[in-house]
Amino acid sequence: MFRTLHEFLGELERLGELHRVGSGVDPRFEIAAITDRVCKSSGGGKALLFERVRGSGIPVATNLFGSPRRMAAALGIPALEALAARMEELLAPADGEGGLAELAAPFAAGVLKRYLPVAVAAAPCQEIVETVPDLSRYPFLTCWPGDGHPHGAGRFITLPLVITRDPETGCANCGMYRVWIAGARSAGIRWYAGRGGELHGRRYRERGERMPVAVAVGGDPALALAAMMPLPEGVDEMQFAGWLRGAPVEMVQCRTSELRVPAGAELVIEGFMEPGETILDGAFGNYTGFYAPATQVPHLRVSCVTRRVDCVYPATVVGPPPMEDCHLAQAAAMLMLPLFRRRWPEIVDISFPTEWIFHGGAIVSVRSEAAGRAKELMAKLWESELMGASRLIVVVDGETDVRDLSQVAWRIVNLPDWRSDLVVSERERGTPLFPWLGSRLGIDATRCGGGGARPPALAMGEEIRRLIDQRWREYGL
Repeated sequence: MFRTLHEFLGELERLGELHRVGSGVDPRFEIAAITDRVCKSSGGGKALLFERVRGSGIPVATNLFGSPRRMAAALGIPALEALAARMEELLAPADGEGGLAELAAPFAAGVLKRYLPVAVAAAPCQEIVETVPDLSRYPFLTCWPGDGHPHGAGRFITLPLVITRDPETGCANCGMYRVWIAGARSAGIRWYAGRGGELHGRRYRERGERMPVAVAVGGDPALALAAMMPLPEGVDEMQFAGWLRGAPVEMVQCRTSELRVPAGAELVIEGFMEPGETILDGAFGNYTGFYAPATQVPHLRVSCVTRRVDCVYPATVVGPPPMEDCHLAQAAAMLMLPLFRRRWPEIVDISFPTEWIFHGGAIVSVRSEAAGRAKELMAKLWESELMGASRLIVVVDGETDVRDLSQVAWRIVNLPDWRSDLVVSERERGTPLFPWLGSRLGIDATRCGGGGARPPALAMGEEIRRLIDQRWREYGL
């Protein structure tokens, strides 16, 4: 458990996983270019702390989650696989059909009340209060040459905790929605349609009321994972983060609204959105390798900025994998795996390869008795809220290691009958950002595909394998 980003940075330094950059660097392109190269180096490189950032006295930290080891360290676990076991334990008493709705059951039942956020009167994130804020003073990054088009160089907050509250129920939501810095006291937030922040904004707009919004940055790394998880209605991200970290999250009330934000945050931007008011944000270099085009987004008018005296700004660089957000996504996948297994017991394992841009494609292994129903499973997965966006689903036999792309590729080339084992599923359209991504492909790479059962697989006999094991050292190998 880490109360603050500073504590996590201290742990990374203890583990030898932090590199301090003492040279002066520019938040416009230079930090992003360094981070991109380090992320793509062997093992994901080290976390980076840029101590001298041009135009700002605030250091910048990047690549914090850029390896499985650091992601596990961020959550206080030995390996990411431990997350699946923890989720299995959480869901064990429930008797449901799997899916996101089942995740809400233990929270609704009150068995996790000890992880409800705790209110505090004073907090590190409010050591400095700027009632006349100027966002230009902060080292928000410009990552790619086309970012911000047509406005010019675009500065984005890429690890934000965007906090809103339902005007009717009072329930809070914390989501990781991209924030564009539009001016000294102005920002744009790109909601995800149908998710918490967008739903809250819609309800405020229908009531003709302005909506309070807070953008927190930093704090316990568990907050970032909770914010990016597709949690169902009724599950408080802060309570979920409390369960992840094993202790409640301390929260403090904003200075200009009744919203509560993580007390251990580095920086908090407070503001309001007027009903229906939008602003044209800029293009953004995305994980697909292309720019997400500019579009009209809700306009945040900033009323106040609070921060720590020794503030460190954490950021991530979004772009073609491997990047550090891939490891956040893998942690989320481990948490989701038990939900998949409970809804579809025939599933052995699932992998979302970073090369396939995590949610864009999945490899699913199934038990032998279900191998002949691969197409049926694909259809159900595409219909679900868990994998409706997956452009590619590959189904393999249970003994296949879904995280070994070499093994999966070998199966894909040697098992399917292209005439009967490929499924093309058409949607009306793709995503709002990438409308050409409407079609979806399924590949049945099991031994029982539509072309009929395959010949027996190659394997050494058990007797000869035992003999080899016993005599291995005798061979001098």
